Formats: sequence, structure tokens, C-alpha cells
Amino acid sequence: MYEPIHQDVRVLSKKIPVTKFLSLQVGIGHNFQSHATGWNWKLTTCLGGDGISRIQNKTSLGLFPGMDLRFGWRADYVLPEITGALGTGEPLFNMNSGRLQASLDRVEAILTHPS
Repeated sequence: MYEPIHQDVRVLSKKIPVTKFLSLQVGIGHNFQSHATGWNWKLTTCLGGDGISRIQNKTSLGLFPGMDLRFGWRADYVLPEITGALGTGEPLFNMNSGRLQASLDRVEAILTHPS
């Protein structure tokens, strides 16, 4: 990987499975501007893939016989990511805590009459 803006050249490994849900990626790079060579690493999870992932669902709640509420909701999330580097000017350990945004899109009252 070459980043002309930062004058960096990096060689990254494939994501190496550590557990069923965690992967480790390591790399070595050189910055031509500062004449520094170092390595970096990233620990990621396979849940949701890269970028923003979304869960959409409908949940029903029975209040009493003949009366149910149904909720349509969604959640957009970015999972936490742990990174680090040595000799690159980046921190040895850095954690992005992720993000969760949830919304309640629909509420339905369902009335049923016994026949």
C-alpha cells in the first residue's frame, strides 16, 4: 500500500484468525518524509464486516389476550477496533470504542377479537 499524501509505504498481512470472531492484521511500513520504519497491528472482529452494519427487526409484545404491540426497529453499529504501532509515530495502543445508533421506526397496536 502506498499513500502519497503521507509518503508512506506499507506491507500488510492478510487478516489472521485468532479466534472464531477475532482477526489480527500486522504490517511493516516506511515513512520517507521522517525516514522512519516501523510496524503496526490491528485487531478486528468478523461480526458485521467492515464499515457500518445494520440490524433490522420486528418485535412483538403481548399486553393481554387480544392486544399485542409490534415494534419495528433498527440498529446501525460500528464495532470496536483495537490498533497499535511501533516506530511510526502512532500510539503503541489505540482503541476506537465503536458506535451504536438505534431507532424505533414503527409501533403497531394489533387488536384481535375472539370469534
